Amino acid sequence: MAENITATQLETYSRLLDLGHLLERQSDRMLREAAGMTMSQYRALIFLRNSGGEMRMAELANLLVATPSGATYQLTQLEKLGYAERVAARGDDRGVVARITQGGRDAVAAVRASQNDLIWDAVVAPLSAAELGMLHELLGRLQLQLRGGTLPDMLPEDAPAARG
Repeated sequence: MAENITATQLETYSRLLDLGHLLERQSDRMLREAAGMTMSQYRALIFLRNSGGEMRMAELANLLVATPSGATYQLTQLEKLGYAERVAARGDDRGVVARITQGGRDAVAAVRASQNDLIWDAVVAPLSAAELGMLHELLGRLQLQLRGGTLPDMLPEDAPAARG
């Protein structure tokens, strides 16, 4: 266990937290304006889409780093928007899965250009290609550490060509 954290180590941690909050705030604003949803709800749609369209609620909660009730709340909000639905799990009378609807797929597609602009301005433009590659590697290592060895896939199946 680390007993003494240096000022640089503490500041690095603080900067990561700050960046996460700033990026989420900007993403939330853009997503609310473009599709009436939050970043958490958008992430839920991405996970559903990338899983083939549906998944068990417990798995969705794990990917969202949320409690089961938190994931249920997000799904309820997405249902109200017509972006997702709950359906009975095949072969499990008591099981429920979350499923993205065509409206949800359309909403994800509708925000793509705005999201790409936000990512470009906030993350890509300020860094060189080498710096971005290094940041990607380092953040991936931190994610693996905190997530216990697995990373969620946020990349769309039809990822656009690199810009720049």
